[in-house]
Amino acid sequence: MLNSADDENTMADVTAVRGPVGALAPACLASPAERVLLDWLEAHIKLQSLLDHDGVAGWEHRSVYEFVAAHGRWFTHAVLPAQVRPLPERQCFANAAETEREHPHLAYTEGFAVAADNPVPTAHAWCTDPGGHVIDPTWSKLGGSAYLGIVLPSNLRPRAPHNWGVLEAPGSLYPLLRNGL
Repeated sequence: MLNSADDENTMADVTAVRGPVGALAPACLASPAERVLLDWLEAHIKLQSLLDHDGVAGWEHRSVYEFVAAHGRWFTHAVLPAQVRPLPERQCFANAAETEREHPHLAYTEGFAVAADNPVPTAHAWCTDPGGHVIDPTWSKLGGSAYLGIVLPSNLRPRAPHNWGVLEAPGSLYPLLRNGL
């Protein structure tokens, strides 16, 4: 948590954190959870480069990690509004898509997040309000400490019966890696 003595300096840092991942300097991160998430993402990108093969030659991005690093941005967690109902855990992709359908002013967002009670980053989906705040129906009780993701175009949503994440299902991920957004 940030203390009030740092508020003047922190405001500039928090603003900088909200930009594209590629533009971030490590000193700009607003929380330890964001640092953990960024380190995890960078480690995956480095590992991918060490394992590089010709299978993705000519693609815009070699992995989902590069894709999120190139197009993602940081989002700020907000308390779940009273009009948005909490939904079951472990169903974040379907939950976020359903919440967006019920509340059209919210935008379906996918990427990686760190839950407040677990320091391990994970693929996750949530909604984002027009101010860039996370509205997370899945982690409504436990909340998230860091969210890095992409507001996806409206034609990209999880599809029943599987409701896999757009950035996890090969049919939707591979075209994004090949061509970008």
